[in-house]
Amino acid sequence: MSDGDSMNFCLSDLVPPLRWSDAARIGTLDRPGLPDAWWRTLPLHRVLAVADADALAELLTVLALEHWPAAAVGDVLPALHVLDPDEADDPQVAIALDRAGSWHGLLALSGRELADQPFVKARPVLAALFSAVFARMADSAETASETTSETTRKGEVSGSLPDEPEPGPADPPEVIPELIPELIDAAFADLDDQTWMVAQNRVFTDDPSAPEQLARLLAVPPEVLADAEAALRGRIAQWLASPEAAPYNEHLARLTAALGVAVPKARLVAAADWHGRELRSLEVPAWRFVLATLPDHRLSGDWLVAGDVEDLRERTRALITAAERPPTVSQALELVRSLGVRPDAAREWLDSVPQLRAQRVPRGRGLKDVSLTRRCFRQPDGRWWLRVDVSGDHLGGGEVMLPTGFAAYVGLTPGDTRTVQSAAGDIGLSWHTRPSLGSLRRILTEVSAEEGSHIFLTLSEEGLLRVRHLPAAGGDEMRRALRLVGYTAPGGTPEQAARVIATRVGLAGPAGRPEILARLRERGDRDLLTLLG
Repeated sequence: MSDGDSMNFCLSDLVPPLRWSDAARIGTLDRPGLPDAWWRTLPLHRVLAVADADALAELLTVLALEHWPAAAVGDVLPALHVLDPDEADDPQVAIALDRAGSWHGLLALSGRELADQPFVKARPVLAALFSAVFARMADSAETASETTSETTRKGEVSGSLPDEPEPGPADPPEVIPELIPELIDAAFADLDDQTWMVAQNRVFTDDPSAPEQLARLLAVPPEVLADAEAALRGRIAQWLASPEAAPYNEHLARLTAALGVAVPKARLVAAADWHGRELRSLEVPAWRFVLATLPDHRLSGDWLVAGDVEDLRERTRALITAAERPPTVSQALELVRSLGVRPDAAREWLDSVPQLRAQRVPRGRGLKDVSLTRRCFRQPDGRWWLRVDVSGDHLGGGEVMLPTGFAAYVGLTPGDTRTVQSAAGDIGLSWHTRPSLGSLRRILTEVSAEEGSHIFLTLSEEGLLRVRHLPAAGGDEMRRALRLVGYTAPGGTPEQAARVIATRVGLAGPAGRPEILARLRERGDRDLLTLLG
């Protein structure tokens, strides 16, 4: 699929709360130059041609704070979960990230919770987050447009047009998602009374009636009802395999991917506007039909789980209790995500597991060594990155010496030797006389690094070596100091710069110049002290 094709969706496709909100009560949505109900009808690339990324972000910020204050930030705009946090490199986001503890912890906060965080200004944080997503989409749309124009131009020059596909069978007419209930009703409108009772009491219910009880009620042998239930389930399966059910199956596939391995039942009910509508043919809410046709998920209490719920709970308990030290809540949420629980459901799942106590520890206890380690900085993704100032030895293929605090942070212990994967292949990581990383020559060559430039290193949750290259900064002392902590956004005041540096060296809350300088002296960051002193 091309970038242009991927933009063929509306704002309400990106922002689930828009699907169930009463637009008549949200006057904010009215925009000059855009038609009525544009958020449901106009492809996003056409919206971005009228309202830029910042304008859309401001609109969504107002909606999130004034109309959906209880919705998690990541639920308002789920695309944030796949955004590279570096793209939201903003001082206010950095402060909020420090309070939340991790990127996914930040996205799990609601607008109201974000506003309640000390020293956090919710409005600019949300505006920066939303703008980063829309800016990426605007770039994708522009790139696709340029590619299409170039292809057309080349065709005109050569006197030919791009190849067209051979005519094939006509595609079935597109079905609007809101009309899917009509598809279902058309397939099951002719149920007899006995089969309808089976549907009501055995197939589409949280509490199925015992066959014997239902048989007595209908005055038929239990075997008759068993046959009727088998026939109904077979009919459902046959319909799902038919061409008429293609739009429903597409919805089911998207939904399955979005649910993860565990999600509260309420999320299923609210996953689409039409899920709450009653199916006339079955006289049950549409979400119950969806639940009965999900391939892997089953309802257990208030949770929809893929597989056995007790097995998932046991694996969750084992994962948390096997940690070397009691995890913080944010660390526990990261562990839960590794099981396949979506970030927006991880906190609720963690709270739902009996006999599990993820204890909070004082801020910095687990990261104390790295937060006090020279040249280590917490970046917008919530992880600590080591800055390596590129030398001639590095460019020639020499090893990269690692501070012990950073080595411990990435899980290396004295005597260890292991290999980590990177974009340039496997690289050795060891701690013998002192911790070190193998040659980065290939990576440095690929990014055109020069002596005096900087690379920032960390290991991802999956153990992959991530490398970010920044050329050396010129200009005034403040700009050069910000570059040394990995900050590249232009402009800003000295107060904003101080907040960025304070956050990146692990200081919580508003820190003044004396506190920042004291922390830098404690860590041994003499280059930063020289620039700021």
